[in-house]
Amino acid sequence: MIKASVTPGVCNLATTVEVDSVDGMNVTITIESDCPQVQALAAELTEANAFQEVGRPVRGSRVLELAAAHRLHTTCLVPMGVLKAMEAAVGMALPGEASVRLERGE
Repeated sequence: MIKASVTPGVCNLATTVEVDSVDGMNVTITIESDCPQVQALAAELTEANAFQEVGRPVRGSRVLELAAAHRLHTTCLVPMGVLKAMEAAVGMALPGEASVRLERGE
């Protein structure tokens, strides 16, 4: 099982994503979040074919389509955290830290 903790930024609505795969292709997804929109996404996104999700162009991703349908903010990091966890759960990538850090420049 792969566990991802997503710290989205100034909204402070933390999310935890757990992705497991028994066959190396299909995954079960459990998402816990303080965000109502992510909670709605979590209710629909409980399983997926990781190879189809990660191997598709952005426009074909069910994860991203559901994120849009549930009105997640365009820059919300949760959908990408779900996809990264799926990728690692089926061995398409090694689990490791991924982050975005924003700072004001001079």
